[in-house]
Amino acid sequence: MSVVNFAYVLDRKVYKVSKAAIHVAVYVLLFSVMEFLKYEVLNILFIEKFQDMLLLYIPVTILFFSLDLSGLPKSRRMTFLAYSMPTLYLILALTNKFHKLFWLGEVKTEFYGSEKVRPHGGLLPWTYFIFATVLLTLAFIYIAKSKKLDLGTKRLTGFTFAFGMIGSVTAYLLNFNYTLLSFILSHTILFLDLVAIDLLWRNLLFSARYNAYEHSDDGYIVIDKLSERILDINEKAAQLLGLDRKTIVGRKEEKVQALIKRSGEIVFEANKYMKISTIEDEKNRTLLVVVKDVTSEITSKKDIEKVQTLFKTLFENIPDGAVILSEEGAIIECNKQFLSMFGYTKEEVLGKNIDNLIAPNDLQNEPDKLRKLAIEQKTLRVETTRKRKDGSLIEVRITVSTIDTGEETLIYAIYTDVTAEREAMNVVRNILQKDPLTGLYTRQYFIRKLGSTIEFSSIDDYNAVIAIDIRDFSLFNSTRGHSFGDELLREISKRLKSVLREGDTIARPYADEFWVLLEKVGKDYRQAKETLSNIVGKIESELRKFYNINGEILDIRFSTGIHIFTSMDSAEDVLRKLNLALARAKTSRDGVVYYSALIDNELQELAAKERALKEAVYNGELKIFLQPICNSYSEVVGAEALLRWVRKDGSVVPPMDFIRFIEENGMIITVGEEVLRQVCEFIVDNDTSVGFADVNVSPVQLRYPNMADRFIDIISAHEIDPRKIVLEFTENILIEMNQVVKDNIEKLLNFGCQLCIDDFGTGYSSLSYLTLLPLKKIKIDRSFVSRIPEDSRSVKVLEAIYNIARSFNLDVIPEGVENEKQLEILSMIGYRLFQGYYFGKPMPVDDFAKILRERSKFTKS
Repeated sequence: MSVVNFAYVLDRKVYKVSKAAIHVAVYVLLFSVMEFLKYEVLNILFIEKFQDMLLLYIPVTILFFSLDLSGLPKSRRMTFLAYSMPTLYLILALTNKFHKLFWLGEVKTEFYGSEKVRPHGGLLPWTYFIFATVLLTLAFIYIAKSKKLDLGTKRLTGFTFAFGMIGSVTAYLLNFNYTLLSFILSHTILFLDLVAIDLLWRNLLFSARYNAYEHSDDGYIVIDKLSERILDINEKAAQLLGLDRKTIVGRKEEKVQALIKRSGEIVFEANKYMKISTIEDEKNRTLLVVVKDVTSEITSKKDIEKVQTLFKTLFENIPDGAVILSEEGAIIECNKQFLSMFGYTKEEVLGKNIDNLIAPNDLQNEPDKLRKLAIEQKTLRVETTRKRKDGSLIEVRITVSTIDTGEETLIYAIYTDVTAEREAMNVVRNILQKDPLTGLYTRQYFIRKLGSTIEFSSIDDYNAVIAIDIRDFSLFNSTRGHSFGDELLREISKRLKSVLREGDTIARPYADEFWVLLEKVGKDYRQAKETLSNIVGKIESELRKFYNINGEILDIRFSTGIHIFTSMDSAEDVLRKLNLALARAKTSRDGVVYYSALIDNELQELAAKERALKEAVYNGELKIFLQPICNSYSEVVGAEALLRWVRKDGSVVPPMDFIRFIEENGMIITVGEEVLRQVCEFIVDNDTSVGFADVNVSPVQLRYPNMADRFIDIISAHEIDPRKIVLEFTENILIEMNQVVKDNIEKLLNFGCQLCIDDFGTGYSSLSYLTLLPLKKIKIDRSFVSRIPEDSRSVKVLEAIYNIARSFNLDVIPEGVENEKQLEILSMIGYRLFQGYYFGKPMPVDDFAKILRERSKFTKS
């Protein structure tokens, strides 16, 4: 029993009520163990003395256990007094050997089975027995007076103390029967522990009920039935009803009384739905009002009803036929569109198997397979044929999904009539494939057809494509209108159709361009080209006939590019080569060009040249060389900047090899600005040594809208006199004279730059410049200078030009002066400025600057 008691103290957490419970449980357990050992050994003197020592402290621990159980505080004085007495007795017991106060002697006893020696005490142990009785009596008095304990607990405790005290007295009277005493103590402490456990559990239960009451999601109000006053209200109820918890307790509340009358109902209060219920306690004459917040449930129910309404509305008003089926295909529900689509009434279809109603005779097994597949995949979409009630067939798209209700799986199917959709798709497909103006195929269709031809051609099949471009077609549109051009395109299309075979593919990929795909024109290239030459001849013959468009007779010219290919080519490469052939045909004499590798090679060379030039610009390989402009004394007064390409290996590429190319691809804009920048840097470094510098400007640059602004920015950034910059133009500037060119020239003149015409005298319009442009200088073409002194006519022309220039107050510079005789004749005519190899070849900037510093005269190199 003492072992069970010790286990209870630990397992049922009695130590939470009183730590003394552990002490007393340990003392009783040790006492019982010692009593057990006394039956096993002969000499029990030491064991019984140890038991007596344990007994000294058991009443004290029971006292403190009772104090903790009753909820009364323990003072330090009480603790000291309670432990001092047993400690005094313990000292007397331990010193008994010397004073003989606790154990007087030894007696023999047969209580443990045979004669065994045990200690014999005198009056002193009985005095401690009286002290222990006092302690236990006090413990019971404390429990009896406790307000914390209920009457039942006090009664049980009283019975336990009575059992323990009577049993202990009996054990002492029976010749100090320690075995009986062990039995009494074990049961007494166990009963006390059971009382403590019951109290602990009831406290825990009360705490749990209080927490549940106080922190519940439901509101609770306790009302006295007689006075109708509120005895208590939890926080949730006060919150739901908007009441002040502190002021409402002990009072009547009309709102609460109104709720009691509506018990069993759902009320709407403070924007919340609340369910009211009441529980009566007749014994205590109280009424418990339960207020449950059901807003979320009501809202969810309304949402469900709303969703159901929406689903029903959608189901009924969806433009397609909708039906709900069981797994076996029985119709559970359908909308009016389904009935209208198949010609049935609702009574005729509900509960019937859908297969028997709308499945055609040759597709009787299909619906069941589709249903099984839909259940397996959860969703399904298929286009098929179904049957109306009158037997006619209809093309439908069926969209199926499954609905798992938890009890069964339903099938939701939507039937869409795709008859009109397929007709529209055919129209759209025809529009996408055919050009609406000419009826020929579109570019997209032609490319697909070309890819298909390449894919399915054998390795020895040669095919061909022809591209035909109408020359000056944009002129017809701009001068005669687009309707005229449309009529011309239709007429050309008719002629192409009349000449080519029915299986040949003709397309109009662009406004004025036609493509023709000819399949299997030969088994080798030579045979294919012969066949193609005959076909192209027929096309040319037919297309070059005169056209009568809106009563106007026209002679139309065409450019034709041709490419013969095999299955080894790709569609993209075939069209690339065809475009190359057509581009070459537009510039050729007869207008018909077959693609060859030479065209590709030329293109690759151009591309390589363009890459090299771009790298040259990026790496700074394009540099200016300066040729001096001198007076009659060979003194340098100016210079002309000439562009050169200086490669990394030191070789120099002349401008005639790349200037035209960079004009055609637009790089001249960037290169021209770089030339001006280098000229400006030279002038900054040699400002006092050179009077001006000529910079050649291409017509392409002048057609660039921001050219003048860019030039002005560069000159301004170097802070030089703009009059030192002479811009040279070639004679074709008059031909290119549009508004952009005029604006650029005007801005440069206003800024202060000077204009010069290069190669004067070679163009038919040279004299026009003198009246149209505010020139400062003109340069005479070297062809006039090279023929003197042998050609007297050239001398007369040079005299005439000088007289014209002087009358217009212009500086005139002859180019190409190569010997002293030419310089002498030109000086005699009156020229004062000269340029040519006699004064020095074009040279790098550093070399030219060196000559300027030395101020030396130039001689022929």
